[in-house]
Amino acid sequence: MKKFFVVVITITLVFAALIYFVFTYGTEWLSGVVADVIPYEVEKSLGASTLESMDAQSFEHSSLPVFTQNKIKNQFYKIFQKDSNDVHLLFRNASYPNAFALPGNYIVILDSLVKMSEDTLHYADVMGVLAHEAGHLHYKHSLKLMIKAGLTGAIVGYFIGDFSSFVATVTHQLLSLSYSRNYEEQADDFAINVLYQSQISTKPLAHLLQKISQLNNESEIPEFLSTHPVTEERIKKLEGR
Repeated sequence: MKKFFVVVITITLVFAALIYFVFTYGTEWLSGVVADVIPYEVEKSLGASTLESMDAQSFEHSSLPVFTQNKIKNQFYKIFQKDSNDVHLLFRNASYPNAFALPGNYIVILDSLVKMSEDTLHYADVMGVLAHEAGHLHYKHSLKLMIKAGLTGAIVGYFIGDFSSFVATVTHQLLSLSYSRNYEEQADDFAINVLYQSQISTKPLAHLLQKISQLNNESEIPEFLSTHPVTEERIKKLEGR
């Protein structure tokens, strides 16, 4: 009987360890697999639905002059040699500085972050932020985060061809999901490469990140710092370029 209990406990511990391993390490692999098979039309619909929800709950129309918006857009599309049909660069207004990428090639930047720029001629620091967000799009980080948040629904949706329940489950969660350190490093490396090719220094981006991280009023920065962890290592890496 004693041996029986030992065997049962051992099997239980093995299964517990296996479940822990799968949920700790397996979700990254699974989210990548699911992200690669989701049709772009579905990904774009997911991003549009998420943005619509955010607009209804969190954001107002941008108060930036149209001239400023167009200047930033033109600079961005010039650097990436793309246009609004490839990447949708959108401006919104909120009380805190933030920028984020959404599935379907959407990048949203908030007025408060643009207003923190120290380079209103070329907006080199803002270009750095946008290059970083473009890195998140390139690696499908935001889509992977949303899949992780509703992994079961995403897998079931893929097999039955209906993502509606998945969209309904995770559409409100993206802004509260924090990018991992690995994701941030990948996006930084992507930005560094793009900015280097365009002969734009990464130091303005480093200074802007440092400026945001040093804000004292936590009510102004919860979204940016919670979803884009700023570390001394990241800042030093960008300053060194």
